Amino acid sequence: MDPRGADVLLVDDDPNDVAVAMRAFRNHALEGRVRVFRDGAELLDYLAATATHPRAPKVILLDLKMPRLDGRAALRALRARSETRHVPVVVVSSSDRESDVRDCYELGANSFVVKQFNPTSPGAYLVETVRYWLDRNEVPA
Repeated sequence: MDPRGADVLLVDDDPNDVAVAMRAFRNHALEGRVRVFRDGAELLDYLAATATHPRAPKVILLDLKMPRLDGRAALRALRARSETRHVPVVVVSSSDRESDVRDCYELGANSFVVKQFNPTSPGAYLVETVRYWLDRNEVPA
């Protein structure tokens, strides 16, 4: 992993979901670019500690339902801080409720992805999501 910080920050408290994601990332040579956090509080602590680094993460994958600081609260905090205001945030949730999707976009999410179960290719949807933000998305210099 780059000493200045990870490109992808995965925030999810479910060890099974994290294991599936990391296995998929490992299978696509992305594991070294990912850092995992168990809740929004850990994420915000990490970002505060690395705020002096010249490069922000390229994307944050954020679960909604977590202990201590949930996804909505973390998203509010990310958008309130000047150093994280423009970091892309993809909410990754088991919920497909319209109210959850709407709330997340109103709070500043860049994307909302419903967790998928695919026994033949577990975690592939996360690899596709991350590849978009790492390889296809253009950001200002």
